[in-house]
Amino acid sequence: MKILFVNPGGNAAGGAERSLTLLIGGLLDRGHEVAAATLVEGDAADTFGLAGATVLANGIGEGLSRARRHGSLGVFLQASIMSLPEVVATARMLRALAASFEADVIHTNGLRAHVLTPLLARGDQKLVWTLRERPPGELRRRLTRLAARFAGAIIAPSVFAADVVGRSRCPIYVIPNPVEKSAALDRTTCRRLLGLPLGRPVAGIVAHFHPTKGHHVALAAWEKLAPPRPLLALAGGDLYGRASLDYRLSLESEIAARGLDRDVILLGVVRDMHSLYGACDMVVHPALHPEGFGRSIAEAQVAGVPVLATALGGPVELIEDGVSGILLRPGDATDLARKVTRVLSDAGLRARLQHGGLMRSERYGIPAHAAAVESVYRVAS
Repeated sequence: MKILFVNPGGNAAGGAERSLTLLIGGLLDRGHEVAAATLVEGDAADTFGLAGATVLANGIGEGLSRARRHGSLGVFLQASIMSLPEVVATARMLRALAASFEADVIHTNGLRAHVLTPLLARGDQKLVWTLRERPPGELRRRLTRLAARFAGAIIAPSVFAADVVGRSRCPIYVIPNPVEKSAALDRTTCRRLLGLPLGRPVAGIVAHFHPTKGHHVALAAWEKLAPPRPLLALAGGDLYGRASLDYRLSLESEIAARGLDRDVILLGVVRDMHSLYGACDMVVHPALHPEGFGRSIAEAQVAGVPVLATALGGPVELIEDGVSGILLRPGDATDLARKVTRVLSDAGLRARLQHGGLMRSERYGIPAHAAAVESVYRVAS
């Protein structure tokens, strides 16, 4: 079978791109031919190519990125209208690429690619989505549901993400995202690789900078912790452009204002995720916007690292509270501080969370994920 993936983003460090990279490898192992096209130019295309995909285009719909996922409704509407000519042109180019590759399936991997579906549904290819997130705002969700009518099948990583399309005309399959097993690295080696102290507890936040990720909630919680505090390591980059940069600068100011200069470190984008998780005593995910899955949670579970995450969206399906992780009240810094203290002070609890997370992570295997996606291709209309 020949599959053409259409990825909206260009940044290889994004969670959707990391999941797609693993899926590409899994499908190649099953004997399929895979091609990829990105709407925004960036290193994601190189990463897909290294995974074995034939890269047909790198950045053929740059204007579509103006309609940002977390922008205001007015900005979203204005950008969407301005992008209409490019939407049509991009869909035309993608149909030509699919025809030249002789694709059996066009598989879109994000919202800005999904909205092209009505214009792509003119060829012989099956149209499949991976609906990785729940778009904010009712208008965006209505547009998603409208476009979903033209899909042949929809894959979602959680029931929460699947609910955005409701009773769609096409079948919906809940398949957890794939996660690569961690390499066996000892903590000392991992911390030396990242320049982190050896004798101090470390809590990590793995998320690109944006207010919805809740880094500021963690800073408020860290101020409440009694010294000596664990080190809070923020791993992530400016994936969301100006919004990310402004937010990161505000966090840097807040770190200084709260007197946390020695207790919080910004690591930037970390490419070696195995070392990052291997260096952490726990992972914190204080998101304020419900995620469709929660990749850093799953990765922490695979690595055997206790995880504390906001009880919103997909993460609720990944965590059984007190067994495979700890659930947090959204936006509650006091709750976060109390539960961080509890996990650090209770070795038995940490061991239970590690074991429970590892048991839960067996559902994220790459071969099983690729086989499940392949079965969707076969039944899609």
